[in-house]
Amino acid sequence: MSLRHLLVVAATIAVLAVSGVALHHLLAGIVWNDVVTAVHAIPTAALALSAVLTAVSYFILTGFDVLALRLVGRRVPYPVTALAAFTSYIFSHNLGFAALTGGAARYRIYGRHGVPLGDVGQIMIVAGVTFWLGAFLLLGLAFVVLPDLPAIGDRAVPPAFQTAAGLATLALLAGYMIALAILDGRSVRLWRWQVRLPTWRMAVAQFALGTLDLLTATAVLFVLLPAPDVALYPLVLVGYLLAIISSLLVHAPGGLGVFEVVMLAALPQIERTGLVAALLTFRLVYYLIPLALGVVLFAGHEVVALRRSRDA
Repeated sequence: MSLRHLLVVAATIAVLAVSGVALHHLLAGIVWNDVVTAVHAIPTAALALSAVLTAVSYFILTGFDVLALRLVGRRVPYPVTALAAFTSYIFSHNLGFAALTGGAARYRIYGRHGVPLGDVGQIMIVAGVTFWLGAFLLLGLAFVVLPDLPAIGDRAVPPAFQTAAGLATLALLAGYMIALAILDGRSVRLWRWQVRLPTWRMAVAQFALGTLDLLTATAVLFVLLPAPDVALYPLVLVGYLLAIISSLLVHAPGGLGVFEVVMLAALPQIERTGLVAALLTFRLVYYLIPLALGVVLFAGHEVVALRRSRDA
């Protein structure tokens, strides 16, 4: 293992340790029997709706790969694309280190359908950019439209700074679109890779997919909250964005601990026991159940591919 990888692993362990301490502090006074009771009190209709929204979210995620395949000029049947996208996202969501876990799943599936490693790398880049475009667009809009966001923990950001940060983010995104319109789908060199840039029209589709996925994933958690009020959804969305971005930046497996710490700190106005119950149920519905399904689908794909290779 290289020094860089050792440093990444050490930093991840350190972040998880700090998150554990912060989580212990935030959960002080929580009675776990009350949390179990709150989980059981979540209405069946809310659980069913969260399951449907989870399916919709992962369906939207398959669109990331459909768009990326179009950009690299590869034709792959949609069922194959859906399997590659679903398994790669579910592995990276739960295990972290997306380039390693999700990348391996994509290559195992796409490689058998004539997509070379270089194109798989470009697909991962395009899919990642799609997520970040959606995240930054929603954050930029939230900081402008909702300048009085609540403090995270005991740290409040001045409304003027929030508005300025939001406008700066939106300006950068506008500059990105202008640059794409000027470059008009040309290729650029990133290290050893030759990467084709999307057209501005394709970037519009990336913005749409990225925002739709994040709005839907937030809704999965939102419907599980105790007595969810529609007026609270924008604040839950901002908390979710900050939590998921923090989880991705530290490569925490499944955002475990980090996601919960940020959500608990960002949503002090929600009753703590009910919020913990919703977070636990969200992790089950959005992460663990899809992970079990993804493992079965990926294993089935490998078995079928092995049998075909033996027959050949």
